[in-house]
This record gives sequence, C-alpha cells and structure tokens, in this order.
Amino acid sequence: MKLTSNSGNVYQISSDERLVDLIRQAGGFTDQADQKSINLSAKLKDEEVIYVPKLGESSSSESTDSPISSSVSNQVSTTSGPKININKADLTELQKLTGIGQKKAQDIIDFRMKNGDFKSIEDLGKVSGFGDKTLEKLKDEISID
Repeated sequence: MKLTSNSGNVYQISSDERLVDLIRQAGGFTDQADQKSINLSAKLKDEEVIYVPKLGESSSSESTDSPISSSVSNQVSTTSGPKININKADLTELQKLTGIGQKKAQDIIDFRMKNGDFKSIEDLGKVSGFGDKTLEKLKDEISID
C-alpha cells in the first residue's frame, strides 16, 4: 500500500469497509496528502493498492496506479483504453470522460456517496444534468464493475 498517511503499514479490513475506514485505521492523512483527489467512499478489495498523492502532485504520476485505483484491475483509462469505472473513479478520472468537467464529475461523486454504487450504467441518468444524449456518448467509455 502506498499511502500518504501517518503510517506506512499494510492493513487488514473487513469486506464492507470503505477507503475512509482505512484512512482512519492508518492514523489519518499527513499534511501533504491531497485528500480531494480520492474517493473516500470507495469500497476496498483484497490486494488493492491505494495511492494518495501529495498536494501538487499529478494524479497521473503513478501511471495506472493513480488515486484509488487498483493495481489488480484496470480502472484508469483514457477514452481509447479500458473503460472508467464510475463506481470507483475519482474526480480526475471522471473528467477524462467525454463532456465531463469538474462540476459533472463532482455531481457523480456526490450522487455515489449519497446513494451508493451505480447498479447499471443507466443509473447515471439519475444524476442531475445527465440525460439520454449524455448517456449515449458515455456508454462505451464507462463501466460499473
């Protein structure tokens, strides 16, 4: 685990815990951690590598191990690569999607934190500002698993 926290250990967590629980268990963030670049509500998986960048550090500096991405599954992408998982993507990753700026990306994260993971790609239509045209543009760029 690469974690800009007050500790650098490996942690054991239960299957229902989220990143926020892990951060607490690790002793919290350091002053240098870029807390806004990660999704604290993300569910964690066994063998997952969590990378919390330092303030001012580009989230792409770790190549595919960007914030809250897994080294086991491909969740970081560009539009020509693997799909972006809208249940796990952080603000930076969501902004890589066609037509998604900072506000819409934040709306996705806020909806996800309030309502839990998206059950289908069509559920994205429940987010304010996402209609059929937007869903049609994004369907080949996103995943939910």
